Amino acid sequence: MKKYLAIAFVLGIVLMFLAGCAKAPVETEKEPVVEEQEPATKTTKKVTQSVEEPVVEEEVAPVRTPSKPIQELLQKHVGRVVSLKYMYQDATNKPEEWETWLMGDKMKIRLREMDNVRGDVYVDNIYLDLATKKAVGYCERNVYRCADPNSPIEVSFAKYYRKTPFEWIQEVTYAEKETEETMQQRTVWKIKWTEDGKTTAMWVDTYYGVPVKIKETEGSTIRDFIYEDISFNSVEDADLDHTFIGTAYN
Repeated sequence: MKKYLAIAFVLGIVLMFLAGCAKAPVETEKEPVVEEQEPATKTTKKVTQSVEEPVVEEEVAPVRTPSKPIQELLQKHVGRVVSLKYMYQDATNKPEEWETWLMGDKMKIRLREMDNVRGDVYVDNIYLDLATKKAVGYCERNVYRCADPNSPIEVSFAKYYRKTPFEWIQEVTYAEKETEETMQQRTVWKIKWTEDGKTTAMWVDTYYGVPVKIKETEGSTIRDFIYEDISFNSVEDADLDHTFIGTAYN
């Protein structure tokens, strides 16, 4: 009996030893890995103090407008003048004068001297459309050069077009009355203004409000634009279109 007890005791010790060895190993705490970081570059911010430049206010010239009497003068043609007929002259055709008919967008010019367009082609009457800026000429004069007086010839609008009295009026933004005079047996006001180094004088008929003469002075250059022998409201539609000529010239 004692023998069995001794054996059981020995087995118990062996089992206890084996149980101790079977326990899971204890993990040792790992020290946290600290990643080395590159030293941060010290950034120096350059603070630029904005210095506001002083604001220079530009002086704006006051808008000048014609006085009430001049405004009324330049508006007299409205509803009062329907058509004009006049003799026109400036430095481009001097000493010749062009007889001119004007109504609405139509203008007719009768040249004092025949104009050679090309080769043996001549014109003496020019019909202009101010709206389309087109022009045709005819050789209507009874001379040997007018072989076909009914044949329209396309001509340069710019070559024969000249500014009308109505267009001069539209360009006046400011003016002062200088004198009252008599010109072409008509009472006129001489009004004057200076703009962009150019001085313009305009003689305006006091009844119809239409200029009869304009003088531009720019430095030593002087340009005259003359509208003589003005006839008001005498133009007919037939004056502005070519009239068929039944007899051919030889």
